[in-house]
Amino acid sequence: MLRDCALSSPAFGALLDVWRHRGRAAAEFRRSGGKTVGCLGGDVPEEYILAGGMLPVRIPPDPESGLGEADKYLEACFDPMVRSQFDRIVRGEAAGLCDFLAVSNSTDVLVRLYLYLRELRRSEPEVPVPPVAFVDWLFTPSRKFQLANEKTAARFRETAEAWAGRPITDGDVADALRLLNGERAALRRISALRLSPEPRISGTEALIVTGAGFYMDRGEHARLVLALAEEAAAWPVLTGPRVFLSGTEQYDTTVYELLEGAGAVVAAEDHDCGMRWFEGDTDPALPPEKAVAARYMLRSPSPKKAGVFRRVEALCASARGAGARGVAVCMDMFEEAASWDFPEQRKALAALGIEAREFSRLPYPASKDASLKERMEAFVKELKGGEDRG
Repeated sequence: MLRDCALSSPAFGALLDVWRHRGRAAAEFRRSGGKTVGCLGGDVPEEYILAGGMLPVRIPPDPESGLGEADKYLEACFDPMVRSQFDRIVRGEAAGLCDFLAVSNSTDVLVRLYLYLRELRRSEPEVPVPPVAFVDWLFTPSRKFQLANEKTAARFRETAEAWAGRPITDGDVADALRLLNGERAALRRISALRLSPEPRISGTEALIVTGAGFYMDRGEHARLVLALAEEAAAWPVLTGPRVFLSGTEQYDTTVYELLEGAGAVVAAEDHDCGMRWFEGDTDPALPPEKAVAARYMLRSPSPKKAGVFRRVEALCASARGAGARGVAVCMDMFEEAASWDFPEQRKALAALGIEAREFSRLPYPASKDASLKERMEAFVKELKGGEDRG
């Protein structure tokens, strides 16, 4: 839900403009002689990209474009959002957005996507796939995995040096850490305004504020977010049952607007286009590879890369911390594996008095599901009934 108070804000207006024109800042950066790195997955270590003087940008799906190239190369079991991202890369749109590609193993489907892209570069060099690197983290916290992840971080640092065409010093990395930690701190100011007992920023507005950072200079993003946080502290308070959103990352506002249009307040989320992206800082007191590895390993477990017990524990803690009355788990088509946790999650949330509802097998964009609006309205209506009963 976008309100007049947001639309009349200069800071929010600037962020909304970046969100609506996602390739413009990258194109301008490249015209000025800079290099950009397209990122697939929420666990690409941006620290090294920025330390090399390059700009990290997410590869956004495009609901308006066709899927002809994806249909040519990918099996039907690839989820529709990833198919759109792949199609944009193979058609050459990504080549206009970025000089290189970095793919993290944030989801199993991205691992497969990387293998397809790598093979395309080998077998069909005329296809305009930029040079691509893979970031293979181990996400279970342990000393053994920490050491392995430090080697993964070091390898990606070497890749970033090759792409940048120069060495990346520890001082360069330290500067990038300060920049990113400042941006994350600014975004946590926005998060606090959502998590407050008197929420001032809607989930839709927060998604745009966060998502704009995927496509612009990070220092400028932090400046605009801090300015917005000052303004938004005086915005009207939102009312309605609080909902926590989990599942597929959201590159458009459909799901948020449907829930908020039904009268809910989307207070928090754990997907990679929301709060999980700016959760946790990179410790500048540690050696660079140790700090980077720890940051990506020790965040809350991804909805798609952790065991059932860790996911149940994390979701319950996050939903409770957000004061959520309900949890909406939204999963795209062919993401069934990520929904295997839901029965245990629903049981654990019910013990806390939190209602959980799964909205699975969604198309991309979710607006193509004609029944989704009605189903979400029914869910919020149930939550309102519970609220009325106290």
